[in-house]
Amino acid sequence: MPWGQLRRGARVHIVAEGRYLGEGTVDGLSRDVSTLWVQFGGVEGRRMFHRSDNVAVGLRGTRARRNL
Repeated sequence: MPWGQLRRGARVHIVAEGRYLGEGTVDGLSRDVSTLWVQFGGVEGRRMFHRSDNVAVGLRGTRARRNL
């Protein structure tokens, strides 16, 4: 999913390099849409992803897609 369509508070799931990382909440997005922050539950906490990372994001209930 294109990151520019994400909004703070959206529930998303993350897949990185073919590995499911879990569900979280969008906590922030840089102005140039190159960096995404996701708040995971439990001990994982807040995590940052960059556009160049091999990460796919999907809204809860949808299939995760890479940021194009």
